[in-house]
Amino acid sequence: MSNLTDNWREEKSTQPLPTASKFDLMKNLPNLLRILGAGAVVIAMYSFLVKGWDNGNDIFRYCLMLGHTAALAAIGVASARWLKESKGARLLLTLSLVSIPANFAILGAFIYSQTIPIDSSVYPHYIAWSVDSLNSALLTTGAALLVLGPVTWFGFRVLARNMSKNLTLLFLLCNTILLIPIRDPQWVSAMVLGLGICVIWFSRKISHQHTAAKTQEGFFALALQMLPLAVLIGRSLWLYSMDLFLIAMISVMGFFVLRQVSIALASHSKSVAILDAISIMPAISFGFAFCAALLENRLLMNDIVLPLSALLSAALIYDIASRSSYQSGTYRRFAVVGLSISILTNLVLSASLLAAIISMIIGLGMLFLGNKKQQRSVFSGGVGLLIAGGFQQIFTLFHQFDFSHWASLAAFGVLSIVIASTIESSEGKFKLKINRWRNEYSDWNQ
Repeated sequence: MSNLTDNWREEKSTQPLPTASKFDLMKNLPNLLRILGAGAVVIAMYSFLVKGWDNGNDIFRYCLMLGHTAALAAIGVASARWLKESKGARLLLTLSLVSIPANFAILGAFIYSQTIPIDSSVYPHYIAWSVDSLNSALLTTGAALLVLGPVTWFGFRVLARNMSKNLTLLFLLCNTILLIPIRDPQWVSAMVLGLGICVIWFSRKISHQHTAAKTQEGFFALALQMLPLAVLIGRSLWLYSMDLFLIAMISVMGFFVLRQVSIALASHSKSVAILDAISIMPAISFGFAFCAALLENRLLMNDIVLPLSALLSAALIYDIASRSSYQSGTYRRFAVVGLSISILTNLVLSASLLAAIISMIIGLGMLFLGNKKQQRSVFSGGVGLLIAGGFQQIFTLFHQFDFSHWASLAAFGVLSIVIASTIESSEGKFKLKINRWRNEYSDWNQ
C-alpha cells in the first residue's frame, strides 16, 4: 500500500504543472463570456431597432422591445437571487438601463406622429414608428412607464444603492425629454444645453453627497445619465437637418463632459493632462460654430458676434488653465492670444464705435482679472485691447477733426501743452510708481 502511495506521489510530482496561460484562460473565461453575452444582447437590441419585426403593427413591435428590456432586468434579479452571483446580475441590469432611452425614443416617435403632421415616407421604414391616434400613443406611454420605472429603480439599486433614488429620478427625467414632440434644430439645441447643464449639475451634487460615486459602479451609473442626451443628439443629427447651433451645443457639452471626467480623476495623473489637451478642440469648435450660427441667423449685430463667440471660447480654455496642473501657462496664453486676435480682427473689419467700445470693455475686464490673479499674459492682453480700442477711436477722431479751422488748432495746442505740463510736474512720482509696479509685475505668473 505504501509502495502504491509512493508511486502515486512520484507520478504526481512528474506531471507537468498547468501553464500560466491555461490558468489565466480558465480564470478569465467567465469575464470573456460576459463580454460576449453583453455584446450579443446589445447587437440584438439595435438590430431589432434597425430591422424591426415584419409581423404586427408598431405597438406590437414596441411591446417586443419593452418585453426585452423587462426580461433583461428579470433575469438579472433572478440570477442574483438564485445563483447568488452578482457580476452577471449587474451586467444584465445595466443592459436593461442602456435599453431604456431606446424605449423612450420610440414612445416619443409615437407621440410625434400624432401631434405633428409628417410624411412617414421621408423616414426609413424601420424607424417610422406611428400609431392610429394620440390616445393610443399616450396609453402606450403610460403602460410602458409602469414597466420602465421599476426596471430603472432596480438597475440603479444594484449599481449604486445609496444613490439609487436620486439617479432613478434624474434618469427618468432625462429620458422624458425624448417624449417632447419637438424636432426643430434650434429648439433641440436649447434642449441639449438645458438637459446637459441639468445632468452635470445634479451629477456633481450627487457625487459630492455620496462617496459611492467614486467607485467604478457609481461612476458608470453617473455616466449613464448622459445616455438620453446622446440619443437626443443622435436622433437629430441622423434624421433631421444639420444645424450650427446644435453643433455648438454638442461641442460645449463635450467640453463639460471631459471637464467632469478630468475633475473626477487624480489631479496629477497623465490621464488628466490628456483630457485637458483634448478639451481644447471642443472649446475652439464651439466658438467657430456659435459664431457661424449667430451670423447665419442674424440674431445679433455683426460687431458683437465675433467678440462674443471668441470670449466664450476663450473662457472655456481659460477654465482649463485654471484647473490644470500641466502647462497651465500655455493654455492661458493660448486663450489670451486667440481672444486678442479675434477682437483685433473685429476691430479692423468693422472699424465702428461699437467694436472699439467692445475692445476696450473686454480689455478692461482682462486687465482687472490679470491684476487680481497676478497673471501677466491676461494683464498684457487686456492692456493691448484697451490701447487698440482707444487708438482706433483717436484715429477716427483725427480723420473727422477739422485742423484747418483756427478754433480746432487752438484747442489742440492748449490740450497738448496741458498734457505736457502734467507729465513734467509728476515725472518723479510716475517713475517711482512705474518702477515699483514693474518689480511686482515680474513676479507674476505667466
